[in-house]
Amino acid sequence: MSDFDTLGKHIGEIDSVIDAWIARLGLGYNHFAVLYSLAVTPDGACTQKQICDDWYLAKQTVFNICKEYRERGWIEFGASPHDKRERILHLTDLGKTHATPVVEQTQAVFGQALDKFGTQKTAQLFALMSEFSQVCQNEIEQIKT
Repeated sequence: MSDFDTLGKHIGEIDSVIDAWIARLGLGYNHFAVLYSLAVTPDGACTQKQICDDWYLAKQTVFNICKEYRERGWIEFGASPHDKRERILHLTDLGKTHATPVVEQTQAVFGQALDKFGTQKTAQLFALMSEFSQVCQNEIEQIKT
């Protein structure tokens, strides 16, 4: 097995664990990403673009989920003070009722896992992942197509 194969295997394992957790919450990955993002934004507001950028989701996917959540009464769309075309998303009280347990349970489970993994190893893991991602991106950018 090549190093690339081993990397893919480990990424797949982590994805599988996260997908299983999200399914256990009764959500799909994309729906989770939107709901979680709206619930954890520091000022309680974010844009569809921010969600797309943070979770690497397609613009249309996020738009459709936001439309669905608005129809359920979970989110509201507001005008952006900076750009007339941009809409700011806010969870409603009903949306917060659905999002809060998702966020609390997710942060508890993964917080406990990372605590067991250890502070030093967690910091090292995140630093190495970030560095490796940048190294790969630089290598890809050097290839002429």
